[in-house]
Amino acid sequence: MHLGVEEDFRPARKAHPALRVLGLPELRRRLEDAGAAITEEPPLEGWTRLHTVDPFGNRIELIEAVTGAARDA
Repeated sequence: MHLGVEEDFRPARKAHPALRVLGLPELRRRLEDAGAAITEEPPLEGWTRLHTVDPFGNRIELIEAVTGAARDA
């Protein structure tokens, strides 16, 4: 993932990375404890997911296979 800074930066409203994680419920709790906003999206078959934003306003999706095992994308 490449990160950079642009002077006229505006966070995208729809486009966002999706990061596969393990332990999404614990990660959600930690984000909420830190005051991060969490939004629910319609489920995808075989996956649980949530969206949050980074400190710069970028939308970030966190996604975990229902079984907890890695899945083919």
